Amino acid sequence: MSSYPAIPQKRSRVIAKAIALRNESQQWEEFIVRMLKKLELSEDKRDAATRRYKEFSNHIARAFDIETSDVHVVVQGSMRTQTTIAGDGREKFDLDVVVKLTGPKFSNLVYSEPFFQDFGAALRGIRDAGDPKAKSRCWRLQYPGEPFYFDVTPAIPMQAWIEGTILKVRDPELVWSPSNPEEFADWFCAIANRRFPFQTIRKAFAVDARTTVDPIPQERIGLDDILRRLVQLMKLHRDSYYKQQADYRQAAKPISVILVTLAAKAYKELIENDLHGFTSAIEVALEVVARMPDFIDRNGHAYSINNPALPGTVRENFADKWNSDGGLRAREFETWHTRLENDLEALFSEEYSKRSENRVQAIFGQQGVQAWKASQGAGPLAGLLSGVSVPSGPRKSSASDTFA
Repeated sequence: MSSYPAIPQKRSRVIAKAIALRNESQQWEEFIVRMLKKLELSEDKRDAATRRYKEFSNHIARAFDIETSDVHVVVQGSMRTQTTIAGDGREKFDLDVVVKLTGPKFSNLVYSEPFFQDFGAALRGIRDAGDPKAKSRCWRLQYPGEPFYFDVTPAIPMQAWIEGTILKVRDPELVWSPSNPEEFADWFCAIANRRFPFQTIRKAFAVDARTTVDPIPQERIGLDDILRRLVQLMKLHRDSYYKQQADYRQAAKPISVILVTLAAKAYKELIENDLHGFTSAIEVALEVVARMPDFIDRNGHAYSINNPALPGTVRENFADKWNSDGGLRAREFETWHTRLENDLEALFSEEYSKRSENRVQAIFGQQGVQAWKASQGAGPLAGLLSGVSVPSGPRKSSASDTFA
């Protein structure tokens, strides 16, 4: 099933036990949380994005001369799963949006290209957005002067006569491709919200304030959210690593939805098969990273990492480009994943008191160093394990108060 050699199971526990023997688990957890919190979307930037986001529906409805009720704008990707990481100051936040269009005008479309081009034309004239730039499935609105840009994906129902959220989007090669960003986020969040027993017995020293503001989820990520914090950590490491690589390698770096899918599947496996086998967030995180390649399917030279939230026989292969690039993306994933494991092992093998700026920069780049330095003046945190207990019930996909 896996395309890569299996990493010895429980290697994470060797490292975690070494940390525990030094009584450093909580110190390392606090360090990681502090660093990542400095890289989250700030409240003022989130508010600015929300104001822009709210303008889409009316503008698109007017451009297509349709009712606003036929235009449904929703966030997707990292904004919906609460795994966003900031750029390094020279880069913008990438905010992903899907615009679902319904009604008679979109009920019998055969070809995706005219629909896609018409949608791009409909985006012109949005205040301060700049000229739309076509990508593979979406249109990019740069918003010069803002700290973010929007990737806006037009979509229509998979079957026009069926109400639901399974969508189809433009595909330059296949005409249409299936998509279901809301269900995928629900799938990920349901897994991320599950807890290990060791998390419920730690005293709650601190709990982040929670707010819920639509349409962009604004709840802070709590200190007990292992999976979301790990996804943020992996994204930071990936982005730092590929900034030092050639352009062709940067273009082939592992995409975020693959990291999210593999990490969630590995986390789910640990929750379901080894619930009582872990004693710290770092131990869980290291084991999740080790198991991620196990969930890449390989049939000969064909790779698949299917969308786990699509029902029945409908398939969306997140690794479809791995099958048409001579193996480049598969090799890049293996190279980066090995580097991630080695870097985390090297980091946690050091005594916490001897951690250095050079080590942090080597693993997380200047962006991580800046966040680390900025966090040094913060008051003591409770670490990844303090805070929120197991929720009383499933939370909606916009919920995020959930690394331990």
